[in-house]
Amino acid sequence: MRMVAMLAATLTVLDGAAHAAIPDLSGVWALAKPQVLLTPADGGPIPFTADGRKAFDANRSAAAKGDYSFDLTMSTCASPGQPRLMLTPKPFAIFQEPSMLTILYEWNHVFRQIKLGTQLRDPLLSADAQEFPASQGYSAANWSGNTLVVTTTGLTDSRLLDNLLPSSDDLMLTEHLSLRDHDTLDDRITIADADDFTKPWDTVLTYKRQPDSLLPFPEDVCLDRVKAKQPALPR
Repeated sequence: MRMVAMLAATLTVLDGAAHAAIPDLSGVWALAKPQVLLTPADGGPIPFTADGRKAFDANRSAAAKGDYSFDLTMSTCASPGQPRLMLTPKPFAIFQEPSMLTILYEWNHVFRQIKLGTQLRDPLLSADAQEFPASQGYSAANWSGNTLVVTTTGLTDSRLLDNLLPSSDDLMLTEHLSLRDHDTLDDRITIADADDFTKPWDTVLTYKRQPDSLLPFPEDVCLDRVKAKQPALPR
C-alpha cells in the first residue's frame, strides 16, 4: 500500500509538472509591426507556380486601380480567413483551455477555435474539412515542447492569404506558436498549396502583449464601416 501511495504521489507530481511546463498563450496580442503582406522567412522570393503568379499579378493590378472585386473581405465584409486574420492591425485575444484554444479578433468580433490534443486525422475534423470548406478552416493542435503546432485544412479557396496572395482548396497551414518571452509571441506559418506555390514556404509573424484592459473589445461591425465610406479591412 505504501508503494502504491508513493507511486500515486509521484505520478501526481509528474502530471503537475507536465501541465506547468505547457506555456500559457492567453492574453491580448497585436502585431509588433503593421504589415499587410506575407514575406518568406528566408528572405527569398515567394515560390509561385505559373497559375499562382498570374493570380497574384492580376490581384495586384486590380488593387492598384482601386478595384477590390477580387477581395471578398474588402467588397462584401466576408471573413478574411487564415492566415490573413493573423495580419489584422487590430488586437486579438487568446483564451487557452486544456482542450481548446480560442482566438477572438477585435475585427468584426470574429473568432477562431483550435482543438488541442488531437490529430488532424480526427474523423470528424477530416470529414468536415472535406465536405464543408470554411474561411477559418478546421484546426487541430498538439504541444511539441514549448511550441503549439497547429495544422489547418478545409479552407475555402475564395479567400486570400494576405491582401493579394491567392489560395486554393488544397491549402494546408502549419503554425508553430511559441513565446519568445513573456511579452512576445511568434507564429511561424508554413504555407503548402501545390496549385499556387511550387513548394511549401515559411513566414513569421510576431506579436506583442497588450494590456488586458483592452477587453472587452469595443463593438466592431464591418458593414457599418463600409457604409461610412471606410475600408472594410484597414490597409
